[in-house]
Amino acid sequence: MSLLQLAEHAVFDDTDDAGVILDTSTGVYLSLNVTATLMLQAALRSDTLEEAIGHLETRIDASGDTLAQGMARLTTQLAERSLLALEAGVSRPARGTGDPR
Repeated sequence: MSLLQLAEHAVFDDTDDAGVILDTSTGVYLSLNVTATLMLQAALRSDTLEEAIGHLETRIDASGDTLAQGMARLTTQLAERSLLALEAGVSRPARGTGDPR
């Protein structure tokens, strides 16, 4: 199973380097910069954070710690917008805080 999975109502398009996610339940687009797009691609294709970071280190000039922090921020932002699929036993961050509850 991939590190992240988008919700059924979220459609990811990465055809122009900088991606967008369409929330089909609200009709709202979320624009991603190039780095966030690469991070989401890696998370969707990787089974672990380590695997995703390893892939990102070949494409982005940043340390593994910096990439892991960026991945955590991206995950929080997507969860706050209800764009991630929820699995049993996984807590959803409280809106606006980024803290798991």
